[in-house]
Amino acid sequence: MATTQTPSRDAASTVSRLRIDADTLFAPTLGEKGIDPAAVRALASRLQPLLDRLPEWRQTAGNFLSLPYTTDSRAIQRLGDDIAKRFDQTVVFGIGGSSLGGEMLVSILARDAGRQPVRFFDNIDPASLKDMAEVDWSRACLLVISKSGATAETLCQLMSVLPMLEKQIGTEGLRDHIKVITENRAGPLYKIAERLGLEILEHPPVGGRFSVLSIVGLLPAAIAGVDIDAVLTGARRMADRCQNRDLETNPAFWNGAAQHLHGERGRTICVQMTYCDRLRPELRWYRQLWAESLGKRDQHGKAHGLTPVLAHGVTDQHSQLQLYLAGPDDKQFTFLTSPSLAKSGTRIPERFMDIPEVAILAGHTMGELFAAEFEAIRTTLTRHGRPHRTLSLLPDDAQALGELIVLLEMETVVVAELLGVDPFDQPAVEEGKVLARDYLKRFQT
Repeated sequence: MATTQTPSRDAASTVSRLRIDADTLFAPTLGEKGIDPAAVRALASRLQPLLDRLPEWRQTAGNFLSLPYTTDSRAIQRLGDDIAKRFDQTVVFGIGGSSLGGEMLVSILARDAGRQPVRFFDNIDPASLKDMAEVDWSRACLLVISKSGATAETLCQLMSVLPMLEKQIGTEGLRDHIKVITENRAGPLYKIAERLGLEILEHPPVGGRFSVLSIVGLLPAAIAGVDIDAVLTGARRMADRCQNRDLETNPAFWNGAAQHLHGERGRTICVQMTYCDRLRPELRWYRQLWAESLGKRDQHGKAHGLTPVLAHGVTDQHSQLQLYLAGPDDKQFTFLTSPSLAKSGTRIPERFMDIPEVAILAGHTMGELFAAEFEAIRTTLTRHGRPHRTLSLLPDDAQALGELIVLLEMETVVVAELLGVDPFDQPAVEEGKVLARDYLKRFQT
């Protein structure tokens, strides 16, 4: 069996603020199920049609690849600043792509912004929505987001709190306190907004899970004080790189193709594991992007899909690592971490030095232990022949997060191209929505 290392120019390349280390996707220890860089290069002809479409995508209003270049960040920033000035908090109603992208940006980047809180409610558990009773709506703004305008859960959220808002601020006050983001003028959300006189903001003609770099994700981020221009700057930088026609210097095509080949070798479970608690919200956004875009049938009716699994370091080293190392070789791993991991945390005092297990910790920071645990899991996965890569960024770096978003979006599209599926539809989800409405009728009295 022939094995080679990833070309050095790509193995640990620095893309401005996002570092991509993909060398261990090609490690010789992977054995017969390993992949050679030559196998990735051999996919060039199959990926050529996708590369040919990218210039048009970049120019097409609403396409996810055009968003870093065409989104009007100034208008979004002005609106976000106005909302932040007039209200003490903002509540976002939405589900899936209408919520996860904005929540990711706010949770990761707004921590130190000193602006008003933005709260996301992306489910319809009545117990969670009881928190709405504690909101002072005279000082709160409500964003309601649904691309189709027909999302049952979002409509339910809105209709359930309307009486509460009307009681506190009156019907006339709704116009100042509620804003709707939707695309479908014939949809029920649009009709409700018109009847109530609410401001309607245009949702771009792009699927929700690819909409984070539009008003859908950027408006909540701007309200919370995130530097959305920096996010878009990083996004453009990565989008430029992902249009490079040289496969080996195109990070999304190179990494996406490698993940596809591992999937063909039976590694269809894609574990994304964070070693930085602040980056955890990215996991939920990635999970929807990957699962909903790739899990479907091709034109011949064959089922495809790579299953995303979320894990947290170091917690899951104590709950899942045994499976990862000694279980079936059906997984590939992406680590998400920060280069400052070892540089933070309280230094452990030199006490109880007579206890060997404590003495080895003394003098080190908690961050150093965290970093040591991270390096240990990478090493042991390599020794056990498990493919993995590392994406590293400072968690407060808006540009780096913008780069990461575009990288993962484009990788998703690359894998979909190789699987022969459409990454932008979700027919099975639509079927579930229809069935849910049918079952709801059973509760009518």
